[in-house]
Amino acid sequence: MTPEARALKDALTRVYRPWLLHLFETRGWEFGPSVEEAVDDGEQWLADQLDHLFTQAFDKQRRGPLELFQEAMRFPTTALIDLGVDGVERDPMAIQAVPGDVFDLAPASSAMLGDTVWQAHLAWGAAKANALRQA
Repeated sequence: MTPEARALKDALTRVYRPWLLHLFETRGWEFGPSVEEAVDDGEQWLADQLDHLFTQAFDKQRRGPLELFQEAMRFPTTALIDLGVDGVERDPMAIQAVPGDVFDLAPASSAMLGDTVWQAHLAWGAAKANALRQA
């Protein structure tokens, strides 16, 4: 794993739980035991998927790290559905981009996750572009 990939993995996994805690707080949702377990599962899934992604050669990577972060929202989404929480109104573009994100948990960009994630994502993207250009 490249240093850029390691930094991005660390940044994304570090922000997963705080991102969700913030969303739950601002929306007045309870972060109870079932949600806590779902977040634990999502965080582990994200770490495993990023490990898998970043061990592949750049030209073999068919998904991006932000896409994996967005997909990891399915764990708390399922917990919220099971608790009977109503979905939120979403922008048509958001629905098209992340169809199953009925609670609008997935960030639209890594910049939304903070400067550390944004900078790590840019550095990883530049390293990937450079490697592909040289190939």
